[in-house]
Amino acid sequence: MIVSFFSLVEAHIVLPLPKTFMFSQEDIALLKQAKAIILPPICKKYYYWFCKQIAPVFPSMDARFHFPGKAGSTFVFELAGVPYPPTKIFKGIEALKARMAKGEKLYPYPFVVKWQWGGGGAFVHLVENEKQLWEVLLRFKGYKKREPTFVMQPYVEHGQCDLRVVVIGSRFLTYWRCQEIKGEFRSNVSKGAKIYYHLDPELEQKAINLTKQICKKTGINLAAFDIIFSSHDKTLLFLEINYGFGLQGIGGYQQYKRILNEEVQRWVHQVISEYFEEEEKCPK
Repeated sequence: MIVSFFSLVEAHIVLPLPKTFMFSQEDIALLKQAKAIILPPICKKYYYWFCKQIAPVFPSMDARFHFPGKAGSTFVFELAGVPYPPTKIFKGIEALKARMAKGEKLYPYPFVVKWQWGGGGAFVHLVENEKQLWEVLLRFKGYKKREPTFVMQPYVEHGQCDLRVVVIGSRFLTYWRCQEIKGEFRSNVSKGAKIYYHLDPELEQKAINLTKQICKKTGINLAAFDIIFSSHDKTLLFLEINYGFGLQGIGGYQQYKRILNEEVQRWVHQVISEYFEEEEKCPK
């Protein structure tokens, strides 16, 4: 039996995640009969770890919960051995001040500052000078009313286009996001970027190959990876991992639902096959 808490995925039993903190006893009884469990890609970590103790879970969220946010993406890239921009991570404004007092230098202006959380480019800023930097950091502090974790990276000229690689199970889909609004450095569709396909098949394949390397290392099987290529020499750099992502570039809701269900079925078949293989190995 397959149990799904993700409304987009068809299964023997489809349930909503509980509105209370814990699963009901009825839900737990069903989960204990499940050969596999499907969860929405954005859910609380205690649901994920609980379900994973009972049966295999799709999607894999180990990397997301072990290495959360934009800072966590850096750790994933390092573990997988893929290229990413030089990165400084600060656990709050006071940590930044302390490190600067000890002589640590920041990147030359302009450079990029990102709040640990948030999507759609809303919390990513290109700072031109020290005054802008402190204005941005104080804004970050206001979001959570406490010391914010944030990331700094040098700004890399990349022709105002980035490549997104979307992983759905064993499928790897690509599209480009190109910003045509003057003065806007972010390539998010929500910030006015346009979507294009097949602009450079060679670079796209290179990005897919490295994304597969990340997925093999971490088990990630549902996420979107943002990648840029340096205008200077086409150096590939991974920027971040998005576990919740827009669907416009992959054909919209219905296309996503179709691919997702196909890939979940493929994953379930693999899980069940592995289960019976293990059963055969066990002494009778």
